[in-house]
Amino acid sequence: MALELANLPDQFAAGTTVYYRRRLTDFPASAGWTLRLHLAGANVLAVTAAADGDDFLVTIDATATQGGFTAGLYKWVERISSAGGEVYEVGRGTVTVLPNLAAATEGSEQEWIERAITMLRAHIEGRLPAGMESYQIAGRVVAKMPIKEAVSLLSGLESRLAGMQSPGFVTRPVLVSFTGPGFDR
Repeated sequence: MALELANLPDQFAAGTTVYYRRRLTDFPASAGWTLRLHLAGANVLAVTAAADGDDFLVTIDATATQGGFTAGLYKWVERISSAGGEVYEVGRGTVTVLPNLAAATEGSEQEWIERAITMLRAHIEGRLPAGMESYQIAGRVVAKMPIKEAVSLLSGLESRLAGMQSPGFVTRPVLVSFTGPGFDR
């Protein structure tokens, strides 16, 4: 087993096992307390921790997040409860569930901007796939988009994609002009 965690990690991939040991000195497992982890986002999941002496062993089984479990940002909360009906919140935060790349299909993990660039290039080159009369990008029907506008949109999308791939790197110069009072020179 890898390094034992003391808390839920900031992120994990769907379809993988998540395991951590939670120690709560005010609520020891040996005194009859029960710990439950709840995840809520595109899907919901609740896991009851196993007692190990005074500690709790929290395990999200790989099968619980594979298949239809949607990747994305999830809120989580840990709740401790007693047989007497007491319930306390002992932790909360957010976790990013990453896609299960082992179950990915061709193109399923491609960014929409990459698909849009491919379609714009095909439109500009006059080779849209057979049977495709039009498609939409950002609410615009591309088949009715003039080539000049398509080239401009393509340039903007390629720049955005380059920015996503290399944050902080300026991909091309931007020309700016100012008009109005005080800018007449």
